[in-house]
Amino acid sequence: MPNSKALDDNTRPPPKTIPYIAAAALIILGVYFLPNYLFLEVWTANHAAYLLSLIGIDAQVIITGGAAFLDGIHIVRECTGIQVIAVFMGLLIPLPNAGWKGKLLALSVVSAILYAANAVRIALEFSLVYSGMLPWSLAHYPMSLLLGILGMVVLVVITDKVLPEFGDFLLSAFRSRSQ
Repeated sequence: MPNSKALDDNTRPPPKTIPYIAAAALIILGVYFLPNYLFLEVWTANHAAYLLSLIGIDAQVIITGGAAFLDGIHIVRECTGIQVIAVFMGLLIPLPNAGWKGKLLALSVVSAILYAANAVRIALEFSLVYSGMLPWSLAHYPMSLLLGILGMVVLVVITDKVLPEFGDFLLSAFRSRSQ
């Protein structure tokens, strides 16, 4: 029968985990909620419109009242992928045992891929609705959710390749809790 000390050790998170989680949460919330991302919404709308023009769909971007629209579809903060970028910033910036060069490289790669993927996703959804293949209700939510889950898996794998300390730290945190 294990003694009470052994039981206590298994229920407490490792010492680095609590400050890491606190720092990650502050970064995620700060990056996501504090800035005004109209500039990013405009960029996203413009890049999606450009992609649509490549396949022959003329979509107009209108910026009015502090909002960006792609042919009447409101491009909001969530359309830009900034929430996922904020999560990756929160996970990578406080990462112990990883250098700043590696963290910045990983964040740059993830952010660029994510931004491009979101512009492609918006153009794809718009084209499916425009062509009559899918109603907006299916093209927007279920499709975005599935693409988002797949995208997150890909981004985690890419991040681990660019910054191996990311996977090492997360695995060590989970291993110490399960032992």
